[in-house]
Amino acid sequence: MPPPQYHPDFTEVPVGPDTSVTLVSRDGMRFLVSANVLKAASELFATTLSLPQPPGTCSTETIIDNLDEDAQTIEGLLRMITAKELPRLDTLEAVEPLLLAADKWAMPGPTSIMKTLLRKTNIAPFASNDPLRLYWLGCRLGWDELRKSASKICSITQIFSSPWSQRLASTDLLRLLELHRTRRALNKT
Repeated sequence: MPPPQYHPDFTEVPVGPDTSVTLVSRDGMRFLVSANVLKAASELFATTLSLPQPPGTCSTETIIDNLDEDAQTIEGLLRMITAKELPRLDTLEAVEPLLLAADKWAMPGPTSIMKTLLRKTNIAPFASNDPLRLYWLGCRLGWDELRKSASKICSITQIFSSPWSQRLASTDLLRLLELHRTRRALNKT
């Protein structure tokens, strides 16, 4: 059995009284990070790491190996919270998994970075391929500004041809269709 593979940028054991946490991605990559950094950046990890550990476990290292996120997503979030070079954030395909994981892990710092990228003034490059996907993301995260901006870019054809329409909650899809119906009625008058 080969030894566990650690990401080369996240292998340092914290100095001093801090403990280390090993995050294991769903594809088996390991990331060694300071517990204090994770606690400061994430409400989820602050809660998780404050729970009492079972008797007989090592108090200097915690391993969290039941993560759903892949190595690229974990690396991107860790880069954002450890002052390393930021990951590529120029496409919706790059931003979406990071944003969903940051939301799941309750990480306001990375979330605000990506929310700034997706503001109304910057939305066009992210919506060019599939604005309905961006609308779905806005609905999923409860971001009205993103949802409204993306809805203005969606065409009626895209709504019915995009696989993202099937992922939308029925209320969100109906809201979008009603918006298009209202716009069409206003343009006829």
